[in-house]
Order: sequence, then structure tokens, then C-alpha cells
Amino acid sequence: MKRNRIIGFMAMMSLANWSYADFTFYSNSLNQCESIAGNWAGKGMASSWLTGECHYHGAGKVSAVNSNGQFSIELAVDKDSGSFICPSHTTRQLSGTCRNGVVTIQTEYGNLNGHFSESTGNASGTLTVSPGMSAEVSVQFYRNGH
Repeated sequence: MKRNRIIGFMAMMSLANWSYADFTFYSNSLNQCESIAGNWAGKGMASSWLTGECHYHGAGKVSAVNSNGQFSIELAVDKDSGSFICPSHTTRQLSGTCRNGVVTIQTEYGNLNGHFSESTGNASGTLTVSPGMSAEVSVQFYRNGH
């Protein structure tokens, strides 16, 4: 019986890594999808009971939105300060859609919601750090050159 509980718990923890969530960004303009392509940069903070606050900066390149509303993102993030437990560097390849001024990026990393314009944006939410552990996150981003 105890073995079945352990197996069930392990399966549940594995599924936590495979589950998907969305990063969703809203624009004030319905045609904002046309202007998301380009180089973006930003900064943010992640905090949890285990790590405390960790501060980051990053940059990304967003591809042009195709006729189906799909695009890709190349993202690199580096830690500025915080616990040694927080990752010092990460890179990600992400994909998303933009329709009627709403950007949705489907990931397994957690839920972020925010707003964006042609040159700036912000978001906050919860990211999965490891199975069963999450961090509260807030980010501000801007088009490179602004």
C-alpha cells in the first residue's frame, strides 16, 4: 500500500513538469500583432520561500507573426543578484500566437499575465521552479533601443 502511494506521488510530480500553462499579454490595440517582431529586453524579479528574491535581466528576439498568427521567441536570461539556488543563466526557444492584440505563449513554466504596447510591456504571475515548487514573478520589458 505504501509503495502505491509513493508511485502515485512520483507520477503526480512528473505530470506537474509536463502540464502546460500560458503566458498571456494583452494589447490596447487589435492590430498590435503586426508590431511584436524584433529585439526586446527586460528585467524582472522572482521570489519564493526557499530562494528569497532573485533579480534578472534578459533579452529576446521575436520573429514576425505568420499568416496563422504564430511566431517564435529566442530568449536568454541572466541573474543579477540573489540566492545561489536561483539559476544564473538560461536560454529558451518558445513559440506563441498573436490574434486580435492578444499574445499567448504556451509553456510548461507557469502562468504570467500582462499588457504590452508597441514599445513596452509588463507581466506578473507564478512560474514553476521544480515539481511542487513555484516562484512569484514580475517582469518589465521594452523594445531594444528605447
